[in-house]
Amino acid sequence: MLLTRIIFASSIWMACSISAFGANDPVIYHYYNSEGIAVFTDQKPKVSGFRVVEVKCQRCEHSRYQSWYSTPLHPYKFRQTLYEEALKNDLDVTLLQAIVHAESGFNPNAQSHKGAKGLMQLMPLLVKAYNIDNPFDPDSNIAAGSAYFAKLLKRFKGNTKLAAAAYNAGPSNVAHYSGVPPFQQTRDFVKRVDILHNRYRQHQQLLTLTVPRQYPNGLLSAAR
Repeated sequence: MLLTRIIFASSIWMACSISAFGANDPVIYHYYNSEGIAVFTDQKPKVSGFRVVEVKCQRCEHSRYQSWYSTPLHPYKFRQTLYEEALKNDLDVTLLQAIVHAESGFNPNAQSHKGAKGLMQLMPLLVKAYNIDNPFDPDSNIAAGSAYFAKLLKRFKGNTKLAAAAYNAGPSNVAHYSGVPPFQQTRDFVKRVDILHNRYRQHQQLLTLTVPRQYPNGLLSAAR
């Protein structure tokens, strides 16, 4: 019977040590070589059949996301449009609020160095696909971003984390990695959306308990 040995790349110890002092969590790959030996490395393998192993620094992770547990919410900004698009696309309005907050901080004029524009940070290809004349227009931006996110949510069978990852890194990357890709920016975005979603949902639940259920255009909430 083959005795399986484990080989660790020499840089992994350093990567984990650095992570403990606040750098990004290292990405570790695991695969079996031609001799059946389990290999763990921080260099992406050239062979197929590898998988990504999560190496977490809990103290670093808490510090990285701590501000999102306390940053001020904006539950009334662009509320009318968000509620209407949530109803139209069968989405949880608090999830839409979380995405807008995570993407742009509710700044309709936000623009990234990669060319993403507006409240939901629409990339040029998405602007073209949804025939948006002005991506900085809040109504148009939210309409396109909501429709696209609803499409992603349907593709990933209602999994909000995978849909958020696809919104950030593209659905092909989510499919390729069979889950949230190992990109730190994407993982941070997914975590940020999750934190904000829970907070907006809690705010809405409190609102539901303290005000009448009628909303100017019908329901108080588009959330299911």
